[in-house]
Amino acid sequence: MLIGDLPRRNRKLYPNRVAVIEGQVQLTFTEFDQRINRLANALLSFGLKRGDRVAVLYGNGFRYLELYFATAKVGLTIVPLNYRLVLPELTGIIEESQPSLLFFGKDYLETVRVLQQQFPQLQVVCIDEEIPGTKNYESLIAGFADEDPMIPIHEDDLAVLGYTGGTTGRPKGVMTTHRNVITNCFQTALAMGFTSDDRFLSVAPLFHAGGATGFLRLSLVGGSNVILNSSDPDVILQHIQDFNVTHTMLVPSLLHRILEKADLSRYDLSSLKCIMYGTAPMPLETLKKAMDTFKCGFAQIYGSTETFTTMAVLTSKDHALFKESQSKRLSSAGQPVCGLEVKIVDNNGQELPRGEIGEIVVRGHNVMKGYWKQPEVTSEVLRDGWYFTGDVGWLDDEFYLYVVDRKKDMIISGGENIYSKEVEDALLKHPAVSECAVIGVPDEEWGESVKAYVILKPGMFVPEQELIEHCKQHLASYKKPRFIEYVEDLPRSASGKVLKNKLRESSRQGLAQHA
Repeated sequence: MLIGDLPRRNRKLYPNRVAVIEGQVQLTFTEFDQRINRLANALLSFGLKRGDRVAVLYGNGFRYLELYFATAKVGLTIVPLNYRLVLPELTGIIEESQPSLLFFGKDYLETVRVLQQQFPQLQVVCIDEEIPGTKNYESLIAGFADEDPMIPIHEDDLAVLGYTGGTTGRPKGVMTTHRNVITNCFQTALAMGFTSDDRFLSVAPLFHAGGATGFLRLSLVGGSNVILNSSDPDVILQHIQDFNVTHTMLVPSLLHRILEKADLSRYDLSSLKCIMYGTAPMPLETLKKAMDTFKCGFAQIYGSTETFTTMAVLTSKDHALFKESQSKRLSSAGQPVCGLEVKIVDNNGQELPRGEIGEIVVRGHNVMKGYWKQPEVTSEVLRDGWYFTGDVGWLDDEFYLYVVDRKKDMIISGGENIYSKEVEDALLKHPAVSECAVIGVPDEEWGESVKAYVILKPGMFVPEQELIEHCKQHLASYKKPRFIEYVEDLPRSASGKVLKNKLRESSRQGLAQHA
């Protein structure tokens, strides 16, 4: 099966059912596929050939879905651009990926004008407004037939070139094939039990793999997608109520904000079956509070851009069972999805026994083809068919996966391994702590010392030493933070991950200033 087969199939099976909703716009599967075909034929009119790239610089909207499906139908590769990147970062991605065509939202016109000067061959189309000197999306597709172009495509053709968030330096272009995408859709839909009666609310940015997989999974089973271009807690809850949403995906920081700021009693959330979460660790206390508050199912999705995205799922059944039994498995990432092999290896790539901590490696048809134009980096992470995730974890006797830390975030102090997540979990047990992030900082005597960045709950204060002593009650003494810095916010990627490289850089700059 190919990505373009999804709207074709849904049009045949559910012609009059609602496919996509955005505000006042509601399209049936027939109308949606007709628009996708018009766009696909319009793309061919630019003289693009199989394998050419089409970039998108846009927020969330139903036309983003059309671009995903239309490019796939004619054998092109979509390059979703992170609109939060600054111009030099976008320039680097455009220079490396060399798209022939760029679709953009009006909010990014100034950036696009500069890109046009730097890349004169780049053709541009404005998605949401008529702008002099550029083609307009709706005017463009209106001039083409809604007949399916039926271009021959292979499952191993490149469908998505999605760039990582650049949390470790230069962003990497992850080469994702039709086979990778469809495999992930099947894996996650099976684990979640999606049906054609379900409605998914897309809140996460669609340029991110975690955002795109949401609507693709529901499209696989003929479900409806509700598209939202806002992370406002009340707007999210209002959409769940107004459109009878059954599933959504929220990053932990956003779920925390909803719990802190929104009055859930104002909304009828009875349609909600399950809140999926992932991309960053979920504090256990936040999870328990959310489960008590929403009264619906919860499911953790553990994955990466390189696996588009799911590797393991802690299902809603697991959540209910483990919360009731107070099992530590509630803090696990769940069990590997069907069709994906998972093992834990040491630094030499040798498999470790159950219960021992090492690097998580996986193998399956959802694993990427490699990194675009970076063969050396590709060979580092793809070895003998296995993807080395860079995550550190362990498996229990029933194959539940526990993610301990990022390998690069592990702190080595006095020869002892300290995992930042275990220190963060200890800090979050203090009633005054809202959020935190832990890193290692240089230490002449111990090699590295533990430093914690802490966000306190509104109106609360706790002395640094009290927090340090609190950690000593939950951790071995050598793991406690030596330094605590109170902050109002933490740097995050578009997917909600804390950018610890920026914290480390900030810490280094602070040390240099005091040297």
